[in-house]
Amino acid sequence: MMKAMISHEGDTTWQQAVRKVIRNVMVEYYRAVPSLRSPFYMLKLIETYRQLLHPHLFESPIHYYTVLAKITDHLLQFFTSCAEARQSPFLLFVQAAYRHGKGRGKTHVDIDFVYEDNGTYTIRKLLLEDDQSFVHHYMQIAPAACKQKFGFYPKKIEFCSLLTGKRMVETPNALQLILVT
Repeated sequence: MMKAMISHEGDTTWQQAVRKVIRNVMVEYYRAVPSLRSPFYMLKLIETYRQLLHPHLFESPIHYYTVLAKITDHLLQFFTSCAEARQSPFLLFVQAAYRHGKGRGKTHVDIDFVYEDNGTYTIRKLLLEDDQSFVHHYMQIAPAACKQKFGFYPKKIEFCSLLTGKRMVETPNALQLILVT
């Protein structure tokens, strides 16, 4: 059994701890004015918040440092270019509840970032694993949840893997919205 699956500090896994660090770093990063957003500022925030990552949550010290290096590299890659640093998300780490028809349950969808550009919306979802079944499910639920909760339908959804550096851009279609609402 992997060490990440063993109970530590309230059953926190390394993935949950990493997500918490990423969330803290990105919220603080976007609180800064665009002129302060830089690779150096991002590194400073990662150094500050990495203290929330306890090495004992990982399989080994090598696993801990490998994950830390990869998320640092890919946060820098995805968010610190000049163009990226100038834009600010219109929504940042929100949860949208999607209702499944009348009398049926609801699903909560985590929306990491939403950017608006000339009336079109893009969702950016950060991933730790490249899980195609998750991407497929998210593509079905997130657009409908955004339409229900926020009144917009995203033109595209970007999936950014912080462990592999892979970026996938998917385009939801109107048929998906009709099928899930």
